[in-house]
Amino acid sequence: MIARPTKPQYAAGYIIRQGFTLVELVVSMAVAAVIIVAMGSSILIASRAMPDAGSPTATRIAAAEAVEQIVTELQYAVSVSQRSAKMIEFCVADRNGDDVPETIRYSWSGTAGAPLTRQYNGGTLVNILVNVWQFSLTYNLKTISTEIPQGTEGAETTLATYSATKNLYDYPITGTEEYAEYFFPSLPAGTISWKVTRLIIKSKLDGATDGQASVQLQLPTIGKWPSGTVLEEKTLLESTLTSTYKDQEFSFFTVSGLSPLRGLCIVVKWVANGTACRVRGCSSGVTATNLFLDKSTNRGASWATLAGQSLLFTVYGTVTTAGTPQTQTTNYLEGVDVVLRASNDTQSIVQTGVRLLNRPEVTP
Repeated sequence: MIARPTKPQYAAGYIIRQGFTLVELVVSMAVAAVIIVAMGSSILIASRAMPDAGSPTATRIAAAEAVEQIVTELQYAVSVSQRSAKMIEFCVADRNGDDVPETIRYSWSGTAGAPLTRQYNGGTLVNILVNVWQFSLTYNLKTISTEIPQGTEGAETTLATYSATKNLYDYPITGTEEYAEYFFPSLPAGTISWKVTRLIIKSKLDGATDGQASVQLQLPTIGKWPSGTVLEEKTLLESTLTSTYKDQEFSFFTVSGLSPLRGLCIVVKWVANGTACRVRGCSSGVTATNLFLDKSTNRGASWATLAGQSLLFTVYGTVTTAGTPQTQTTNYLEGVDVVLRASNDTQSIVQTGVRLLNRPEVTP
């Protein structure tokens, strides 16, 4: 027979178990109290670390954000229309698809406490930073000087001529017989270019007066034959001619800027009606080295040189010689230094520099 525990023993065991539960509760509350105190301290420390809106740290952060915006846009400037120590207006590439560059302007009045403003495409001024005490822009320019050659054009002069009294010959201008005179002008030292103003050849009619010819100035080939490149041409009507040789003068207005290393060809081409005319020349004994006569029997498709022969002609023109070169100065904006302060605390200055990727040309 098993003996039951007496009531005092059972009651005592119950009291002991309840005593352990109370200890655990007390310990838990103590730990929770420590954690709560630690959290409160952390929040207090963090709150003290956060700057208020008017603190030097806060104003410097705001100034830094404004400066970052300025330099980010400024580095892509393609042109600068206005600039000063407190203002800059510049263009960046098209951003809205209308093929028109965007215009951006930053400015500060210079009054302590006034805002720094931004204007986009001439729109409303927007304050990007209030209470500005200092804002300055310094520009880094690169200056390049280039000498531009200058020319002085002289008075009209004789560029080339040939005349003769012996061995004279009548050169017919027909559909199977055309003539061209190559000449190299007499030029002074220092010549930059030359141009033709007038040409005189001797011509007469051949029988009927219904012929027509064309008097052209052509660039020569390397072999000094007509190249087919006509610089200017004039019409020669047989109806204006007589039965005896007379000077026929032609004025030219677009044959200019010619190289001093290259000559020119006078080409008399047939246009219509049998023998269009006859031109006077010398058939032998021509010894000049700067001119000679060419002949074509296939309407200028090919040419052959007639040794010792020449047309009678005179070419007038002007010569441009080298003058004192001009110095041209060009300024390129390579960079901008920015200084900004958003409080009266001199220690809160933010300053940086930006390099302009496109190096726009600006005035000094």
